[in-house]
Amino acid sequence: MSKLDILGSVNLDIVLRVHDLPRPGETVHATQSERYLGGKGANQAVSAARTGADLRFRACVGNDEDGEWLTAQLAAHAVTPADVEVIAGEASGRAYVCVDQAGENLIIVHAGANDRLSLMAEPVEPSRVALAQLETPIASTVDFFRTHRDRGTITVLNAAPAVAEARDSLFPLTDILILNESELAFYAGREVLPEDVEDITMLARELIAHENQVIVLTCGAAGALAITQDGLDFTPARLTKVRDTTGSGDCFCGALCARLATGAELDQAIYFASVAASLSVEKNGAAASMPSLEDVELAIFEMTAAEVSG
Repeated sequence: MSKLDILGSVNLDIVLRVHDLPRPGETVHATQSERYLGGKGANQAVSAARTGADLRFRACVGNDEDGEWLTAQLAAHAVTPADVEVIAGEASGRAYVCVDQAGENLIIVHAGANDRLSLMAEPVEPSRVALAQLETPIASTVDFFRTHRDRGTITVLNAAPAVAEARDSLFPLTDILILNESELAFYAGREVLPEDVEDITMLARELIAHENQVIVLTCGAAGALAITQDGLDFTPARLTKVRDTTGSGDCFCGALCARLATGAELDQAIYFASVAASLSVEKNGAAASMPSLEDVELAIFEMTAAEVSG
């Protein structure tokens, strides 16, 4: 039995380095082009594996050269690809990522084989934690969460990329809901979030689908909030020098679930995940930037009060 079960996407990330992100109708020149293992599911699986999780990863790739390369990369990043299905006649998923000088990014995704992910032939075994995102079919994720909740598993949903259908179909099946600020604005029906923390908290509470649910709101360099129906906890972020933010949210999710799978309390897991994410933005790429357990533990040991924002 794996302590962490992850259902999610695998993409080939084509990363283009640019001085400034293009505006609508604008052509810009890339200074560099790279390819990486990516996809929110794969990124989170790599993060969890590198931070010590005993995990199972369920995903799909196409029967193409990209699929072979992606499967090999998963294995190279400590994620066993035994449950990655090869879909005949489908191309593997791809993401085209533009990253500017400040480390901000713009991403376009073609799902490819990820749209074929199904649990029909995949028995769900008991696990301590189950993690999913929204780059694969929602119906499959609903089945995944229902089966796990019947067995007492903690279900964690990273509700990204934002998909309206998830609010009614998946939020009620989720114990820990992880969102960033733009995703919270989307699900709350707002163009932008208010600046006041109390107002943001009230908006987040409108998304709570059952009594014991926790919403974890990641706020980048400002830290993270854990919001319940009647409580609020703040975790400050470690100060860092940003190079590339691609995959930092995935790093947070994978590291958080890795800690939960070892039996850690949620506040401890959020703190650990926040430090892990701060390390990931100091390197290029998504899966390639995920820190190891030793990296995170060393950063926590070496941190001083001056290295924590807020």
